[in-house]
Amino acid sequence: MGIPAISLSTNLTISTNITATSAPTTPHKHRLHNSTLKSLSKSGKLDEALRLIESSPSKSPATAPDAEACALFLHSCISRKALEHGQRLYLQLLLYRARSNQDLLSNPRLKSKLITLFSVCGRVDEARRVFEDGGEDVGLPESVWVAMGIGYSRNGYPKEAMFLYYEMVCRFGQLGNCQTIEFLQKDFKEIYYSLKQRQYIDTITS
Repeated sequence: MGIPAISLSTNLTISTNITATSAPTTPHKHRLHNSTLKSLSKSGKLDEALRLIESSPSKSPATAPDAEACALFLHSCISRKALEHGQRLYLQLLLYRARSNQDLLSNPRLKSKLITLFSVCGRVDEARRVFEDGGEDVGLPESVWVAMGIGYSRNGYPKEAMFLYYEMVCRFGQLGNCQTIEFLQKDFKEIYYSLKQRQYIDTITS
């Protein structure tokens, strides 16, 4: 007696209504990462924001914080004079550049914020290091020069501030080629009077 054949029915209905929760794509994760960083920075939660920054793989440009998020973080650092937080962010930015060729430090707004933070905390040498970093290669806008000049003036170096101002004018050509004369006059007014009080103006112009 033969063994009856087994009939395999292929009329199977497989439900595809399965909801799978997968990890967000890299661009989406990047947006979430920066959104969270901005929110923490605005709220003054610098420790949490810094942990988020330092947890980003420095070899992956897609997960690095963007310039706007970093600028907001630094703005909060400036208002609180949170020097260590700013120094650690600066270190991360250097690591991003070295390992992924992503140079956020070339962003003028970010550069100005770093210079301002270091100068308000009395670290003029660190502010100058940020100012000089890459400046010869990409050129620096007037806003970065002004931030460094104000940093000098704030820390009692009016002579250095004025020399920086003269160098800026020489680099950009005539004074009219800068953003506006009023802009420069406003930001360097305190430098001029500080120099005048110390009789440096007469020395420089004689």
